[in-house]
Amino acid sequence: MKNSKNLALMFLLGTFLTGGVLGFTANRFMHRDQVCFTESTGGSLLAIMSQRLGLSAEQQHAVDAILDDRSRQYKLVLDPIRPRTDSIKLYAREQMRQVLNDDQKREFEELIREMNDSTRKNGRE
Repeated sequence: MKNSKNLALMFLLGTFLTGGVLGFTANRFMHRDQVCFTESTGGSLLAIMSQRLGLSAEQQHAVDAILDDRSRQYKLVLDPIRPRTDSIKLYAREQMRQVLNDDQKREFEELIREMNDSTRKNGRE
């Protein structure tokens, strides 16, 4: 009985981690160019490029349009898989709740709220 519980727990943990990794990877893929620059400088990618490259107003407008188009294309590619990755994440969370006691469940819900707040704060839902 103990071995089957351990196996089930390992499966759930694996499922949770897989969902997290998929979500994290997709998020990082979409924002990888911006993350490396904007987190260290606090500015937008366009502002950083404009400053470092000395872009004219016309070039800024063109680069901004290109970045917007890139974001739209990323969204088109990732939107179809988002429901599946969200489903994996929610299923894993529900399965984890089943193995937690009441105190752990309350802490788990708080952890989820903090992760969601962090995601919203960084604009990466």
